[in-house]
Amino acid sequence: MEFDPKKMRRLSDKIMLAHAQACNEGNKEVADLLLKALEVDLSAIGGKNKENRQSTEMLEAAFELHDKTCGRF
Repeated sequence: MEFDPKKMRRLSDKIMLAHAQACNEGNKEVADLLLKALEVDLSAIGGKNKENRQSTEMLEAAFELHDKTCGRF
């Protein structure tokens, strides 16, 4: 999963980056918590910073990486 720092404006992008690092380091507990935080952030209702993501490719990759390195969430 590649991230362009110029495009990392959303909190969810930063959570996915931290999640990838936790998975790569084999830190399952932190990866689980970050994936949960990602779900909470993406499912927030209302607010001024609603999610307008055009592609879900990075989101899907985060869940696939988690399954591959840490097991099912």
